[in-house]
Amino acid sequence: MDRLEALDEAVALIGEEGIAAARAPIEEASGLPNAAYNSQDWLSLERDRVFSRTWIFVAAEAEFESVGAQKPVEVAGAPVLLVRAAAGINAFHNVCRHRGAQLVDAPCEKATVTCPYHQWTYGLDGDLRSRPHFGGPGINSRFNGDAGPNLDLLPVRCETWNGCVFVNLNGSAEPLDQWIAQFVEIAGEYDLTTVRWAGKIDFEVNANWKFVFENYMEGYHVFSLHPALLKHAPMNTRWSGEWVDSVFHNGYIAPRLTAGRGDELPHYPGLTDEQTRAGRWFLVFPTFGVEIFADQFCVLTANPIAPGCTREEIHIFLIGDEAATGDRYLKARESMFAMWDALNREDLDALERLQRGRRSPAYDGGRLSPYWEVPTHQLGAHVIDAILR
Repeated sequence: MDRLEALDEAVALIGEEGIAAARAPIEEASGLPNAAYNSQDWLSLERDRVFSRTWIFVAAEAEFESVGAQKPVEVAGAPVLLVRAAAGINAFHNVCRHRGAQLVDAPCEKATVTCPYHQWTYGLDGDLRSRPHFGGPGINSRFNGDAGPNLDLLPVRCETWNGCVFVNLNGSAEPLDQWIAQFVEIAGEYDLTTVRWAGKIDFEVNANWKFVFENYMEGYHVFSLHPALLKHAPMNTRWSGEWVDSVFHNGYIAPRLTAGRGDELPHYPGLTDEQTRAGRWFLVFPTFGVEIFADQFCVLTANPIAPGCTREEIHIFLIGDEAATGDRYLKARESMFAMWDALNREDLDALERLQRGRRSPAYDGGRLSPYWEVPTHQLGAHVIDAILR
């Protein structure tokens, strides 16, 4: 789909007035029209024009400890397979070159990638190795790296950064280090090379992916939904945050450290007292969310499964190997995981109410707070701009 086709499709779904509302000043603005949250056609447009053309976080590198580790993921609605080979992590379209069957449907560890349908077998480099009985009973085809591009698995562009694995489905994105450079600059006081993966938490949210990030970005709802977080950082410590090009950032300075936010686990080296009490969160458009406290680096990512269903993951990285995996900090890690699980669950009902509300023809996009919701509103503009670019 080219730019003009995308424009025609966007206008057909949300109207020229919907596009204009996303770009209007906050005093005149409203949220994106309902179709942007509940239309399968709109989600298809986002997959084609937003998710497939940029970098998407898909896993932690530590999930692939051994050669042969395999993990299926979904990117822009397409099945993708991540495989740990001797030289690093490879990504392929997760479909057999024979009849298109999905190759791997659950994380596993195997020396090869084998299609369960007709047992076509591929190496960890994606090259076809064998296809039994293909020429008739007992006539088996075997290959040694010479099957060719029509038979080998189709690669997906894949790169890693500080223990995070990203893929770019259509291969057109800028280099990963350029894409993430502005985030790294804004978060400059933290030595991100010290982080180590400690695990992840999974959620299925019955709401659109944009609701997940709109809620994540703004601090307006904290007084209403998050009592422990409010105690940690009251409303008078908060602001709206801002976008710098494609990177949103927000933060506060808490009065003191509290459970799960800097009180027990090792800290980044060289932080001042104020930096130690800081809570900061970021969104590298479209779906790489990061929260940083003195003792952690947490990735929040949201993969849209359907217009009203999102698979959310929170990957927790801690400072140093002992913090991430050692026995000394086991209870502190468990406390942090419990904190993130509880915090996220406090949002679920509100997110699902937002999704249900978007079924109402009476809702016109609402009226947004000029104090709190300018960056939240701008997320919609980023979506529109990416679709029409």
